[in-house]
Amino acid sequence: MKKRRGRYLFALALLITLIGSMTGCGMIEAGKSWKDSILDGYNNWMQSFSKYALTKETDLQGEKTEGSDHYTGEYEATYENFNGKEILFGGTALEREAGNQLSAEYTLKITSGNGVLYWQDRTEKREMIQTSGKGNYEFTIRSGDNYLVFEGEGFTGTLSLKVS
Repeated sequence: MKKRRGRYLFALALLITLIGSMTGCGMIEAGKSWKDSILDGYNNWMQSFSKYALTKETDLQGEKTEGSDHYTGEYEATYENFNGKEILFGGTALEREAGNQLSAEYTLKITSGNGVLYWQDRTEKREMIQTSGKGNYEFTIRSGDNYLVFEGEGFTGTLSLKVS
C-alpha cells in the first residue's frame, strides 16, 4: 500500500512541476483555458514536425517558393521521364493559423507518360488533374495530415502550381 501511495504522490508532484514549468515558460497564456493551451501546444508541435514529410527542396524536380506557411506557395517544374512522388505542400495540424480554406491554381502539360496532381488527407485522395490542362481547385483542410502531391510514371512534361 505504501508503494502505491508513493507512486501517486510522485505522479502528482511531477504533474504539479510540469504545470508550473508550463506557466513559467509562457506555455499557458493568461486568459486561456488549460485545454486550449495544451491543444495549441500540441498543434504547434505537430506542425513543426510535419514539414519533414515534404519532399526536400534539393530533391524536387522544380523550383519551389514557399508562401506564408508550408501549405502555400508556388512550384514550377519540368520533368523528364519522372518516376516517383513529390510531396509539395501541406502539413499536419489540428487547425491552420491562417484558416483552413485553400485554393490551388495549376497547369499540367503531359508530353508522355502519366502524371497526377492530388490532395491527400488522412482519409482520402482527391485527384485534381491527370490530363493536360489547367484549373483551380478549392478545398478545406481537416485536422491531421493534408498534403498536395504530384506523382509521375515515365512522366515528361511540366507542372505549374500556385497554392494560396
